[in-house]
Amino acid sequence: MSFSNENTAAHHLYALIARVRSSTEGNVSSAWSEVLGAEWGSHEFARRHSEVVTLLQMTIRQVSALPERARIRCERHVGAWWVAVMQPAINWMDESRALQSIIDDDKLDHLEFTADLISGNLGGSDAAPRSADLSEMVDRCNEWIELLTSMDEREIDGPVRDQLISQLRHLIWLINNAGLFGGARVAEEASTVIGSLAQTGASLVNVREENASRWKKALLALVAACVVFNQASPILQESLTVGESLVREIASVVEDFQEEG
Repeated sequence: MSFSNENTAAHHLYALIARVRSSTEGNVSSAWSEVLGAEWGSHEFARRHSEVVTLLQMTIRQVSALPERARIRCERHVGAWWVAVMQPAINWMDESRALQSIIDDDKLDHLEFTADLISGNLGGSDAAPRSADLSEMVDRCNEWIELLTSMDEREIDGPVRDQLISQLRHLIWLINNAGLFGGARVAEEASTVIGSLAQTGASLVNVREENASRWKKALLALVAACVVFNQASPILQESLTVGESLVREIASVVEDFQEEG
């Protein structure tokens, strides 16, 4: 298993902005297109640049979790990072504007410093995963897609099923683009997917016994894969135990709500 200390949203945001800033392209739009590997104005460009904005959002949230002195120091530079990503006051096609001007050296250095702080304070969580191996998570996502596509509309409402499949495919897309957007973005999306699957599973009433069993096992396996990725645990059984405990807690809470209802 490979390990990473630079797997936060802030690390990848820093890398992307630094690449745009050092690009040899003639303007901001072309530089971002080069860095993101997508044609300016295309659906894929919008999709990828939206993920850069998500990295910024994640960084801002994670800064809020830092110790107070570090948080205050880092928050001073958030506005500059937002401007670097959005460039709201300039024409992105303007070739007379130097790309280095999208952000000062000092502000960019502080973003890298912030990334290291997040990694040091939140390492082993979905904000700063310790592993770089995502193969297990891909396998679990594909298993889920197979399970969902095998269920008919008597078991799960079609639009709900399609939405879950869409979320899983987006997670796989993020895994395939982890070199751009990083492991923390994958981990956050995986947490969202797990929440959606858990909530949906709690509301299903006409599922065949075989598929109900597969649902529980698949949820446990995905949780375990996320724990292994976040913590870089060399012992799968420990992660399975943690995952199984979480699934049981979710089931217990659902039962309590149902009883109260």
